[in-house]
Amino acid sequence: MKALFGGTFNPVHNGHIALAREVAERFALACVEFVPSLQPVHRAQPDASAAQRVEMIRLAIGGHPGLAVNTIELERSGPSFTVDTLEVLKATAPDSRLCWLMGSDAFNDFASWKQPLRILELANLIVCARPQCELRPGRFASCLLPPGESLAAYPAGRIAYFAMRANPCSSTAVRRDLRNGHSLNGCLAPAVLDFIHQNHLYEN
Repeated sequence: MKALFGGTFNPVHNGHIALAREVAERFALACVEFVPSLQPVHRAQPDASAAQRVEMIRLAIGGHPGLAVNTIELERSGPSFTVDTLEVLKATAPDSRLCWLMGSDAFNDFASWKQPLRILELANLIVCARPQCELRPGRFASCLLPPGESLAAYPAGRIAYFAMRANPCSSTAVRRDLRNGHSLNGCLAPAVLDFIHQNHLYEN
């Protein structure tokens, strides 16, 4: 069983890496794959190019076994809909067991995603509970993983909550601090920060 971690990763930061490692350990995942989006559906187009974001992810995950990058959404045109990504992955490997990793803020809008019920037919969801964000399962309450049961027992269709550790890093704050010349408080891997400076990313 592996998890797919979608997002813009603009830029990827140490909070992303810590979360991926925590989830991999908690759910005994073989791998967590970062899936950078080409045209994000729920947020603005990233400042950095697709190639630059992929390279930053590769630099950030270096030395972390079990973390990888998957460029499937960069290899097709159009908006990066999760259901389309899962359809392709399952068609390629029908027996694969997939989980989609998301934050609780995104999950609270899950009903507005393209074909949410089809997503649950293709994968399980791992919802990372963010501080000060109340979880609202709504119409998906029946899909919640029963207490005491293992996500590994279900090939798809279950939603598991994961209480993520507090982390001060966010891509928005990192971009702001880079533009203003402020301290990043250890939010970027040194190799990622070097890449950003070398390519003059996120400058005023």
